[in-house]
Amino acid sequence: MAQFAPDGVPTIDGCRPVVLRFLADGETHQLKDIISGVAAIMDLADHVVAQRLSSGQGRLENRVGWACSSFNQAGLVEKVRRGWYKITEEGRAVNARGLIEYSENDMLEWPKWSAYRAELRERDARSRKDHADGNELAGRATDADEDPLDAISRRVDGVNAEVETELRGLLQASSPEFFERAVLEVLWAMGYGGKLGGIEHQGCTGDGGIDGVIRQDPLGLQKVYVQAKRYADGNTVGSPDINGFYGALHRRGADRGVFITTSSFSRAAVEAAEQFAGKIVLIDGIALTSLMLNYGVGVEARTQYTVFHVDRDFFEDQ
Repeated sequence: MAQFAPDGVPTIDGCRPVVLRFLADGETHQLKDIISGVAAIMDLADHVVAQRLSSGQGRLENRVGWACSSFNQAGLVEKVRRGWYKITEEGRAVNARGLIEYSENDMLEWPKWSAYRAELRERDARSRKDHADGNELAGRATDADEDPLDAISRRVDGVNAEVETELRGLLQASSPEFFERAVLEVLWAMGYGGKLGGIEHQGCTGDGGIDGVIRQDPLGLQKVYVQAKRYADGNTVGSPDINGFYGALHRRGADRGVFITTSSFSRAAVEAAEQFAGKIVLIDGIALTSLMLNYGVGVEARTQYTVFHVDRDFFEDQ
């Protein structure tokens, strides 16, 4: 990919090395200052910097923002707080190479980025499987025959998958108490509490394997019990965890439970849950963050677009 796009604005690949060069002083910088710094280092003309997308966002702002976001995912910069970035030792190593451009494929040398891209592929595979007919995976149309609306939808799905992946990382970095409350909010948003139900967070030392309860009626006669495990990627939930959760449900005389984790479930854990005749539902980190987007938990709508078509009924009276 070229360093500059036809519009004269640096591509994302062209922005990345310059972002690192600007951040090489080791200080924490705000995104707007990084954008100005990139423009100054590359000696961009005012009319180039002034270009805007249809959404109103500056083109350079958009591309520098994506560069910073990808670097944060790869571990080359640290997002200190919202809109503020600082270079890491890995970022210094790349900056020392004096690159003109640095692509997403080039970034696969970093394990964090490789794992991030692998998760996006897994999300894409699940999405295509969910929308396929029968057991066949949905095929992708070529650029020549793809419906424009399908192309837009696919791009939107890709952006949302990146948001979901970022969400999962934030949940893994949160406290156990926050994660337990967050999963209860997700289940509540899904409607499990009904109109007159309630949420009870129970997570604490000696909680007996139950982190929360959702009452589905005013008297609490119907309850959904929840266990939440905030695990890193290398720490999968195994069958002993599932058996322990079933034991906790049995002691309370419960007939349903949801086990949620930020990581994944081992095959043995899935098989253990299946033995309990649907009484335990498993939700892994990818499924959880997809639900968060679908039900608006921990996210905000960024941009909405309206696509028109001709109202042919309007012309029928000609």
